[in-house]
Amino acid sequence: MARLRILSLDEIKSLYQIPKLENDERQFIFELDEEDKNYINTIDNISVKINYVLNLGYLKTSGYFFSFSFQSAKEDVKFIIKTYFPDSKFPMKQISKRQNYTNRDTILKKNNLTLCSKDFENTLSTYLKSLVKQHAVPKYLFDSLLEYCHKNKVIRPRYTTLQDLVSVSLANEKNRINNKLYTLISAPLRNALENLLKKDDLFYKLTFVKKDQKNFTTSEIRLTVEKHKLLAGIYPDAVKIIKQLDISEQNILYYAQIAAQYTIYGLRGLKQRNLMRLYLLCYAYYRFLKINDHLAASFVYRVNGYIDGEDIYQKEAIYQAQIADKENRGVAADILSLNINKKIQDHEIRDKAFLIMPKNKFRQFIQRIKKPHLGPDYYRWHYYKNSASAIKQNIRPSFKALDFQSKYADLNKAINFMKTHFDSNKSFSDYKFDDIPIQFIDKKMRRHIIIKCKNNNKKIKSINPNAYEFMLYSYIEKYLKSGAVTIKDSISYRSLDDELLAKDYWSREKKAILKNIENQLVCTDIIEILKNLEELLSRRYHEVNKRINSKDNNKIQIKYDKKGNFIDWKLPYKKLDDGVNNPYYDSMEISTISQIIRMTNHHTGFMKQFTHILPSYSKNQADESAISACIVAKATGSDIYRMKDISDIKESSLISSYNNFIRFKTLTSASDAVINYVTKLSIFDEYTLADYGIHASIDGQKLETKYNTIKARHSSKYYGLGQGVSAYTLFANCLPLSTKIIGANEHESHYLLDILKSNTSDVEIFAISGDMHSINRVNFILLYIFGYRFMPRFTHLDQKAQKNMVSFENPDNFKDYIIKPSSQINKALIMKEADNILRIFATLALKENSQNNVVRKLSSYKS
Repeated sequence: MARLRILSLDEIKSLYQIPKLENDERQFIFELDEEDKNYINTIDNISVKINYVLNLGYLKTSGYFFSFSFQSAKEDVKFIIKTYFPDSKFPMKQISKRQNYTNRDTILKKNNLTLCSKDFENTLSTYLKSLVKQHAVPKYLFDSLLEYCHKNKVIRPRYTTLQDLVSVSLANEKNRINNKLYTLISAPLRNALENLLKKDDLFYKLTFVKKDQKNFTTSEIRLTVEKHKLLAGIYPDAVKIIKQLDISEQNILYYAQIAAQYTIYGLRGLKQRNLMRLYLLCYAYYRFLKINDHLAASFVYRVNGYIDGEDIYQKEAIYQAQIADKENRGVAADILSLNINKKIQDHEIRDKAFLIMPKNKFRQFIQRIKKPHLGPDYYRWHYYKNSASAIKQNIRPSFKALDFQSKYADLNKAINFMKTHFDSNKSFSDYKFDDIPIQFIDKKMRRHIIIKCKNNNKKIKSINPNAYEFMLYSYIEKYLKSGAVTIKDSISYRSLDDELLAKDYWSREKKAILKNIENQLVCTDIIEILKNLEELLSRRYHEVNKRINSKDNNKIQIKYDKKGNFIDWKLPYKKLDDGVNNPYYDSMEISTISQIIRMTNHHTGFMKQFTHILPSYSKNQADESAISACIVAKATGSDIYRMKDISDIKESSLISSYNNFIRFKTLTSASDAVINYVTKLSIFDEYTLADYGIHASIDGQKLETKYNTIKARHSSKYYGLGQGVSAYTLFANCLPLSTKIIGANEHESHYLLDILKSNTSDVEIFAISGDMHSINRVNFILLYIFGYRFMPRFTHLDQKAQKNMVSFENPDNFKDYIIKPSSQINKALIMKEADNILRIFATLALKENSQNNVVRKLSSYKS
């Protein structure tokens, strides 16, 4: 079996080649303690002594025993002789293998380490069996093996050994899945999956499914509903089979990405048909969830669109009604004045009145005077009823496709009733009033959907179908925000409980889960955390107020009345002048983008991070020119098809490079390679101004979009008449460590922990600042638990402090303080929910699901 190419040559050298050391490094690396000196004194041969020091130093810096000659390590040998054996000469002969192994055994015993044995290789193989089910990516498996060796204090095996272990585990996993799929996939499902690779009119069905919804127009929503129908038959079987295959969410996403990267012809050409079916099954599973997200977003967007439209309509309608009412009152005044006009006889009053207001319109006129429609609710629902046809076209398809579930039984009953009605051929008027569920509607709102009339002198109630339909949609939209309505088969709209580790799994495996989490605070007893916080918070209140009263803190401005009583405080902000660009930058030569890319790659080698998506093709090297062209094309808002016209690179090479080598993971790795190189430059530390470490900042930049995308939103404030997104970026020491593209309608604070945890570079962040958009109800405690100092930039700090500061003690204990709490922490409630809180922390620590979804629900849901 061919070995996979897992590491680049540079990565192999960093692990398995003797490190090149500088003089200042040698002093630390080849430092000997008393135990080492005592051992060396027992050796007579100077060459054996030098060998011991070399082995010890190399193990210290690289964690590995290298094969070397004194000549290949010439500079290191010279340093050791000069430092420890100044009277000795450079050794001319190598020592024997037995002497070398004796030195190694001594070093191993001293450091409580062992060499990798055949038994341990079998242990690694067993470990890989479970690991490969979590994430079947060669580099991940390789790195996990290195970490496992380190934890177990075993010297890592040779590269070829690890290569073989990873290659065999991936092949075994592929065979395991392949064999299981033979028995799990039914003939109808097999046909449904292969049907995705067939052409339907202009497009292949899989190509059609791959296309993202561009916007919220009626036509785009209909296309998404069609995609939903296409996958709805596959999804239930996919859920069952994936569960039986025992593969993780990460692997589902990985296999789905492979299917997305493959062309139709590539998938058809796979020799292992079950492997092709696995890719399609995972893609159908993941894509169905994403399509449901798009439909839910369309539903919310359209409902809010009609609510916004109603607001404009009712304001204009009320204005017109007020004008009409004024005219009607004038007409009524003219009619009433007939009664006191002495020139008009009593028997003429009626005729004169009908001259002012015709007899056939008089009853309506009386009704308008008696009950003028000047309230917004009347026109609001008048607008919804008039927009019924558009609502049916734009919202009903999403409603019918999505499986809404509510924690309120009355709303569930209404949802099920409406879905049953849409599936039947029944007219809404055929239902009796009592058959239609209206209990979910607030009593004061029911008047907008109920029609009262008389039939044979009997008062009859009925429901306006158009008003009822939109009333239901508006309640669903409202409760989707609060979490009272969820969509189980989605990514962003499922319940908080579905986002977290399964309850039965958590109860059963809690100790093992916490053991695997490398976060001390998450694993700390919540009683101890609360005790420490209580002591810290109480001390801070006393210390801060003491510094203010003693004038040690002269930044805060305090306002007193004439009698000297405290009134208020504020922290004034000094406006900084942005100034102008430093003239130094004007003196720099202008370079082309291609020159900058070549220079950066020369120093950092970031191009080597663009590896093939498929392990079996991992030996294929990326075409650096094509990769550069693709990066420039996408970064400048152009396209690779346009790039072929302005470059000397073939279209086929551009398309192949983009499809096979450029994806989120490789872009992130390439970016990290550049960032990690910059961190080693001397200037990097000059930007670290805080004594506690690197202080990062986070902010969202509003960018207008060139192409339609479902994340794009309209905002006259940021985009004028256009639409755009927000590029949410983490900066530290002038380096952009991580970026997420989020919708302009999404709250930036929901992504704060996510983007911090997405930082895969070597830059270690200790503190983070952001504007008011970085703050929500849970970010302070989450960042504290995960080891970050959260220091947001508050506007109107005094007002925020007066309303939101808390204490464990009774706030009355601080009533004479300037900075004081306004409410008390409910410690009993925290203790009651301790297990649920720990389950949330564990889920976030393990990154089992999107952290932003968990944070969004925690900060949005009402308690």
